[in-house]
Amino acid sequence: MLDLIKIGSFISNVRKEQGLTQKQLAERVGVSDKAVSRWETGKGLPDTSIMSDLCEVLGININELLSGERLDADTYSGKAEKIMVDLVRDAQKSRNERKSVIIGLLLGVLFLIVGMLFIAFVSGSSLVYYLDTPSFIIVIAFQFILLGAGGQMHNFISAFKLIFSKHKEDLLSEVEHCEYAIKYARMAAILGGILSSIMGFVTVFAIVFREAYDVLGPNLAVAVLSLFYGILISIILMPIQGRLHKMY
Repeated sequence: MLDLIKIGSFISNVRKEQGLTQKQLAERVGVSDKAVSRWETGKGLPDTSIMSDLCEVLGININELLSGERLDADTYSGKAEKIMVDLVRDAQKSRNERKSVIIGLLLGVLFLIVGMLFIAFVSGSSLVYYLDTPSFIIVIAFQFILLGAGGQMHNFISAFKLIFSKHKEDLLSEVEHCEYAIKYARMAAILGGILSSIMGFVTVFAIVFREAYDVLGPNLAVAVLSLFYGILISIILMPIQGRLHKMY
């Protein structure tokens, strides 16, 4: 495994030897100063696309960068081999993690579909009973209102860029803020579902009071579905929060 703390400390020391500030180094390699700070604190590695430029600015080679120290002729070859082994090991670990994620997702989706079909078969109901577009829109609306009011919308959007974008170097310093935004969004979805559900149950009580029982069932279903959608959105966002948490 590559020692990120050692590499970060080495970048910091060499940068200072060159008389550069974090901002100056960032400008010369085309990243933000927050990205440089992230490297130097051991929270991440420079992207492979800028490693050559970074090494040129710092006056070192890539082997020295990934070793986290200056290398003389005697140790250069041995360190190069060790770095290659570490990189291969990290790549294999990354592939195994991706396979585990894919297998987990496929099994989860499979069991979810089987479970829903079984419930529908046993109860004699239809999957259409679980669909109510107005309730879903209201829950999403409450979520976005709370995200906007709490000043978390920008970080919420950045969280998805961090997960799905290939060019995420400048966003890595915002991981903690993005994770908090997703956590905030999950709570907002549940609160939106609860509030929408309460509104639905008020309608249900009014129907019972008027004894208009012919429309009681559909309105009761809408009230319950609002809470269901809030919880479902929170569950969907949970893996995003988990992946962000692994980044720091």
